[in-house]
Amino acid sequence: MVVEVSPMRALTIPLCALLLALSSLLPAPSASAQEAPPPAAAQAIPPLVWQLTAFPGAGPIEPGRYTVQFVPDGTVAIRADCNWVLGTWTGAAGVVDITVTQTTVAACPADSLEQPFVQALDGATGYVLDASMGGLVLTGPAGEMRFSPVLPAMA
Repeated sequence: MVVEVSPMRALTIPLCALLLALSSLLPAPSASAQEAPPPAAAQAIPPLVWQLTAFPGAGPIEPGRYTVQFVPDGTVAIRADCNWVLGTWTGAAGVVDITVTQTTVAACPADSLEQPFVQALDGATGYVLDASMGGLVLTGPAGEMRFSPVLPAMA
């Protein structure tokens, strides 16, 4: 008995063999390529501009004079009275680490909290988002700093 093989089937078998042979030439995937990267940790501090409302040992704080913004890419942008400060940050589950890396060096007024504010941010170790007040509290060796979000101006 003679079995006829269709032309399509006759091509399928050698084509599969060729693909199998070619796949053996590809490099084996490494273990790191097989593992999915860990999901990016959600930054727990919202990337709003936060203005200082209370600082240890200070009286009333002029709005907008001292601000901080925790950017999702891990940078922190700080306005410290008459100076601008940049740095990096990480934070999750109430723990924060801020590292100041750059600053302008303008001479601020005599009543400025610029130096203690920047030092307190650089030394901050914890945070709490205060839902009842809609604010942020940063803690560290200098004590508690309280912030409220800067709201956009209404036109």
